[in-house]
Amino acid sequence: MARTKGTPDVDATFLSRLVATSVAGLPKYAQLREMIAAAIAAGHWQPGDRLPTETELTQQTPFSLGTVQKALRALVDEGRITRAQGSGSFVNELRQPIDAPLHLRFLGRQGEPKFLPLFPKVISRKRVTEKGPWSDWLSPNGGALIRIDRKISVNGEFMLFNRFYFNAESFPGIAKQPLSALDGANLKQLLGNLLNKPIANIEQRISQVKFSPEVCQATGVKPGTSAMLLESAASAGRATPLYFLESFIP
Repeated sequence: MARTKGTPDVDATFLSRLVATSVAGLPKYAQLREMIAAAIAAGHWQPGDRLPTETELTQQTPFSLGTVQKALRALVDEGRITRAQGSGSFVNELRQPIDAPLHLRFLGRQGEPKFLPLFPKVISRKRVTEKGPWSDWLSPNGGALIRIDRKISVNGEFMLFNRFYFNAESFPGIAKQPLSALDGANLKQLLGNLLNKPIANIEQRISQVKFSPEVCQATGVKPGTSAMLLESAASAGRATPLYFLESFIP
């Protein structure tokens, strides 16, 4: 008999099999996220298909409503699904992770010597006038700088917050490009390709800082959390500043 995708009985049977093979050692929401992502990758749910509701997922799996909601938010952040109020959750076309990340590489679980995929989501882009290490690096004599804020899902297991600074006059196209076109883009490669020069020098500094409310909200940590700030300054050629990057890592 042909399978009817999206029916409660079929989904319940399929999810019960996934629960039996869930990965131990992960937080509960990450286990559920892995299960749903695996089902999408296997073709059980395809682009445009509606996922089971939150209530159905709590009934068909051993996870609580809070865990279900957190897992679905992680899938939204990765671009795997879209949630519409009153309509449900729907599978998107597959979004690719960042290709060959340079500064941010996170190893998988023990015994799996792989770097975890990173899924960026652009939050905003704005012109910045405030001074800081980014201005000292990119425009010591003044000039228009642009900052792109992103949150990056690390394999759906945790979220980091990212601020990417560059000179607006050097890259006017990126300064005006639609934000949707920058989702999933490797901004470092993009700037280097436009300049037609490889990244030749990187200076980095790591420190512990107290996250601002904006960073706490983006990364999903408690207000007042102190954690890691990785600052990366890159140049192309011998003396051409390219970008300045702030990465807030829980």
